[in-house]
Amino acid sequence: MLALIAVLLLAMPANAANMLVTLYLDGARVEIETGILKEYAEVSLPAAIHDGSLRIKPLDGCHIERVEIVPVKPDPGIQREMTMMTARSDALSDRLKALDARETIFLAAAKSQSAKAPRKSKTNPEPLTAVRQGTEFAIAQLEGVYRARRIAEVELKSLEARLAVMKKDAGGNVARVKLSRKGGRIAVSYFRSDLNWLPAYDFRLNKSGEADVVMRAVLPKLEMGAKVSVLPALLADAANEKGLPVISQNFSPVATFIFPLLQEKFSPTPVSSISFRFKNISAIKLPAGEAYCFVKEEYLGKVDFRGALPGEEHELTFAPVK
Repeated sequence: MLALIAVLLLAMPANAANMLVTLYLDGARVEIETGILKEYAEVSLPAAIHDGSLRIKPLDGCHIERVEIVPVKPDPGIQREMTMMTARSDALSDRLKALDARETIFLAAAKSQSAKAPRKSKTNPEPLTAVRQGTEFAIAQLEGVYRARRIAEVELKSLEARLAVMKKDAGGNVARVKLSRKGGRIAVSYFRSDLNWLPAYDFRLNKSGEADVVMRAVLPKLEMGAKVSVLPALLADAANEKGLPVISQNFSPVATFIFPLLQEKFSPTPVSSISFRFKNISAIKLPAGEAYCFVKEEYLGKVDFRGALPGEEHELTFAPVK
């Protein structure tokens, strides 16, 4: 019965209509409202949750009697796969150590063969041929070592990447919440460090002396249908920042500006290029991100933009790399 209740309740926090994700430049705040069918609820918590950031508030007049945080038990099949992958990773590490030893041996053999002074004898009438054959054999063995090492390193890197993803997905905790009565609703919130947004800017120079700028949000992968808003600040500095509008999809515009151009130099040949200086006359800090330039709707490329404080001037150049 408890397992059945857990299955039903675990699905509820993921209800996209009741999830709001506020993305910062270095993290995210997740807020969820969910209904509880019984006196107990289990809320899944991600592995990347900030220590001490979990908050659970009762709604509908009930109160919380107890909250217990327990680790998530990984799926047995996933656990077996991870164990096998870990064993294979260890075997590949041992293989690389053995290949290092073989390389040392055959390098020494190749040097030894090339350093030999050829002397004719009854048993060795062609000493140069014997030395050449010995050297070629050692070099052939070295080629085999390098090829085997490359194959092992590629497989090991792939295994480590897959293991990291699986450990991340299999990690986390569960908050077991006991309410004072059956039914009701709770509000859950926490910070997590594995989600953030990245700014991207469209600079459109269609009029003389000014630039139309659109700040867009590059989003991470989130729950389908979750409501998302962004803040142009770090978690530690977000207290005085106002959230930007709720957005629905990746690369959505979140703010628009018109900035004066203090300097502008356009060259149509040999290919279109431009250098300009603008002033951030807005009241918000423009965080660092990628900047795209359009002159009379012609795309001139993208560059890294280090950001600009209110009132700060900044120069951007869009030209072919020399």
